[in-house]
Amino acid sequence: MNALLRFRSITLPRNVGSVLTFRYASTTPMEKRSVQAGAKQLLKTLQGRDVVFYQAPPNVGRTFFFMYLSAGVQLLFWGNLASLAYVTYSQPESAEEDAPMVLAPQGQRVAVAGGLVMVGLGVAAAMCTYPWRYIDKLVLLKGGERVQLITHAKWIKSHQVKTYPIERLYCKQKVATGVGSSGTEPLGTTTSSHIFLRAKGEKMGYMLDRKGKFTDSKIFDGLWYNLSSK
Repeated sequence: MNALLRFRSITLPRNVGSVLTFRYASTTPMEKRSVQAGAKQLLKTLQGRDVVFYQAPPNVGRTFFFMYLSAGVQLLFWGNLASLAYVTYSQPESAEEDAPMVLAPQGQRVAVAGGLVMVGLGVAAAMCTYPWRYIDKLVLLKGGERVQLITHAKWIKSHQVKTYPIERLYCKQKVATGVGSSGTEPLGTTTSSHIFLRAKGEKMGYMLDRKGKFTDSKIFDGLWYNLSSK
């Protein structure tokens, strides 16, 4: 059974597949037929090529550029502070009140400088976590069994492209809200502006922006919306 769609009683052409079941709960027969037709067409397309199923808003690149720039500035700041601490960190020569200050032992200076470097790395890593988990593009791969997540983790290939079986991913927020021109805008203050897509067995999830372009938000919900997954 193809893992892409979970429709009930849809028989596809022989050269595409067999019977699929779909988990999306339609509210009206017309809506159900519409989603089924879209899913059938999507699966046909996937027999021949990959399909970009989600694309982030076009203006996020500038935001992440400044975020990476800020992370670099933090590294420079804490690195310079660590260097300064190593060459100037001093302590009293003795326990006397007016004892002169002398350069601290090398081991102590290394420890202080190392601590400052670790602070800088922590701050920079925290600033990079957001773009590293922000999905620029979600691609359903040819055949309809796997999905590729492309994040904004520039220069680090292991974080930039991730491939998962479709059934391994889940989210606990619906994309389709029926609000706005795209039908995916947040429901007032009760719905987040981001959808968190998680992989089973991983602690950190991925983020999709509701302002991005979804090929079909209802099929997206049918594939991955699952409140019971962990």
